Amino acid sequence: MKKFIYKTVAFVLPFWLLLTVVDYLFSQVAKETNDYAFAIESWHDVMNGDVEADVVVMGSSRALYHMNPVVMDSILGENTYNLGVDGRNLNTQINKYYIYRKRNKKPRLIIQNIDAFALKYEVGYNKYQFFPYFWDEDMRKAYFNEEPFTAGEKYLPMYRYIHRGLWVFLSNNEKHLVKGFRGQNSSWNGSAFERIDSIPFVVSDTTSRRFDEYLSQVKADGIKVVFVYSPIYIGATRKMTDQKRVYATYQHYADKYDIPILDYTNMWLCYDTSYFYNAMHLNKQGADIFSDSLAHDIKRLGILNKP
Repeated sequence: MKKFIYKTVAFVLPFWLLLTVVDYLFSQVAKETNDYAFAIESWHDVMNGDVEADVVVMGSSRALYHMNPVVMDSILGENTYNLGVDGRNLNTQINKYYIYRKRNKKPRLIIQNIDAFALKYEVGYNKYQFFPYFWDEDMRKAYFNEEPFTAGEKYLPMYRYIHRGLWVFLSNNEKHLVKGFRGQNSSWNGSAFERIDSIPFVVSDTTSRRFDEYLSQVKADGIKVVFVYSPIYIGATRKMTDQKRVYATYQHYADKYDIPILDYTNMWLCYDTSYFYNAMHLNKQGADIFSDSLAHDIKRLGILNKP
């Protein structure tokens, strides 16, 4: 029996080591892809320490698709970068911010998108964006144990790539993002909105705690924050069942950490579907209009005035 075990180990170990080396090398190539739902691309600048921003945008897809740094820079006279994460709530958005801070310049201002969805606890959406960074210690600490990776994805070299499809991570098409932002050149589709009767406000204790710790750390670091309710189609706003509690919840954090709130949920463009591609997301035209208004309002706040 011992002889059999030794032979098995002698056969498997070299193969395992070879796959491990291949996994490491393939991961370096996969980091450069721009194709898979552009999420891997969004990590590139952050992980390489290439972001030299005075202003960073934080939030979900309603930050990613809504706040155009190019438009905002032209008004604020600052360098802005969008750290928005598609399909992610605050519990994992914050992880990205901490990794960003460890590797990049400290910003002077964080524009934090807030809404009825941000304080839910959710993981798993587009988990493939983390695959190329399994070798990175910061990424593993932030996501490895919390995301629903299978045992094979975690521990079998190359399994995660082969299982998902190698070609996904080998594509290197044209870039989709500009300073982290992606504009959606799509017209209105309200089919999903029409199927929804109500939009509840769900709050996770875990996410709320992380949000509070994040705001405390940001304040200790001397970084200003502004909360932003970015535009939502007015029909969706009317389907929200607990809007008063949404406002009360974020007002609590605003009061605690002396954070101004800018609310665009009743902005004029919220009444016109031509500026949205669905009920929750602006299209590129709407995003540029909103980014212009947001930048002017931040400028009026004087929050970026240098002492």
